[in-house]
Amino acid sequence: MSRLHPRTIEALVLLPATLVLAVGIGAPTLWLLVPFVWITSQRRPYEEYGLCLGKPGSLGFHALVVTTIFGGYALLHYGFTRIAFGAHFEPTLNPNLLQLAITHIVVIGLSEEVFFRGYLQTELDKTFGKPYRLLGVQVGWGLILASLLFGLCHVITGDWGRVRVAFFGLFAGWLRARTGGVVVPALYHGFANILYDFMRRSMIIP
Repeated sequence: MSRLHPRTIEALVLLPATLVLAVGIGAPTLWLLVPFVWITSQRRPYEEYGLCLGKPGSLGFHALVVTTIFGGYALLHYGFTRIAFGAHFEPTLNPNLLQLAITHIVVIGLSEEVFFRGYLQTELDKTFGKPYRLLGVQVGWGLILASLLFGLCHVITGDWGRVRVAFFGLFAGWLRARTGGVVVPALYHGFANILYDFMRRSMIIP
């Protein structure tokens, strides 16, 4: 393995510092503010870190992705709770859906995507490069490591089961590489959280 790039070391130092602050004072927006302030202070181009719209992709692309990823998740969630717990499905929306959407798309989704996909993945790529091609996109170990760290950070505020969000991190990291920005991953992040809330409420365990 090549020596760690100075910016990779910088990001790995900023990660635990931001985690302690964000969890300690209960402010998830610090995942956005800390790297943004740092990038701005260093006068680095925002586009390098995906702080732009990028190339969001066509409606056909997103229809295929939503159907495959989120449709597949919903079916798996339904099948598991049906078989394991004998649950039945009763569609139930969150009574505060608008507030939920704003919280999970902007406060949580955008903030975490700016740090983990925009900042951390970018800086990890400076050490590991992007030598592999995955579904038409150049990626590298930065995507995998950023996803694993994303999962481990979620363990701090829950149990070890929450490390499963690393799988979403892989998907979001791929979206970041494909679109060139963090806007699309942030929207998917928020929608994934909303869908999870919907399925959790809708699967009624007797």
